[in-house]
Amino acid sequence: MELKIPVHSKCIAAAIVRVSFGLSLLFVGLVHYMTFTAFRGMVSEDLAALSVLGTIWAFILPALMIVGGALLVIGMFPEIAAWTAGIAIGSIPAGMLLKSVLSGLSLSSTMPAAINAMIFLLVYLVVVKSSSCCSGKDGCCSSK
Repeated sequence: MELKIPVHSKCIAAAIVRVSFGLSLLFVGLVHYMTFTAFRGMVSEDLAALSVLGTIWAFILPALMIVGGALLVIGMFPEIAAWTAGIAIGSIPAGMLLKSVLSGLSLSSTMPAAINAMIFLLVYLVVVKSSSCCSGKDGCCSSK
């Protein structure tokens, strides 16, 4: 595999955002496993009859974050990176708001986490859209 180094400012910025976002996602996934008991409880609580699914999702979500983040950092398998990171981040606002539907939690309890995840989703969208910058098709990278 040939290492492509960005040579244009737009591509340099895209690479920095991609790596920073990937590392952030990777680290969040690792912290979730490091504090797994508390994380599992947070994910499964207030899901009423679906709390078992929340517990299962607590095992899967950090893995998706770690895989997606690592792939974004190394810039390989962009489709797998997009799917894993997107499913992980996209599930957070949906899951938080589902808690309001199932348990009657007020939106003031679930919206802050949902909004934080939406911000992550917006950054994810920017990262995925700009990931093709250094595909070699646009000539913005030099081979090293």
